Amino acid sequence: MTIIETPEAMARAIAFTLNPWLRKRLALYEERLEEAGCSVGELGPVIIVEPGDMLPAIERAGGIVIGTNLVDGLAFPDPGFAPNWESCNGDHGWYEIAFVTGDDGAGAVLFVPDRDGIDPALLAIIHAFAEG
Repeated sequence: MTIIETPEAMARAIAFTLNPWLRKRLALYEERLEEAGCSVGELGPVIIVEPGDMLPAIERAGGIVIGTNLVDGLAFPDPGFAPNWESCNGDHGWYEIAFVTGDDGAGAVLFVPDRDGIDPALLAIIHAFAEG
């Protein structure tokens, strides 16, 4: 997994990311932060999930909970489960997932490719609840 927590790390990720869609999304995210008067990492990490990354490690890295609802404690695949994210949108074989964990807008943003090698539990949750 790639964890981006500084403007320098974001610049490296944009410069070295081969996927044009992901490169564009990272740049747009950085631009939105700048428009809001923030810098990359100020509100939390940006995480690019890679094959082999497992759900517990992703949750730890982002300081987020993905597989269990924080309000009612229901875990996926319980029929009453609802994800904790603010948004999860799919496009061009990738998902952009935003988590807000604080009143100040703090949280984490995940970029998850929809491909072999990605944790099946993570993809199952995403496929069940993603928009787009």
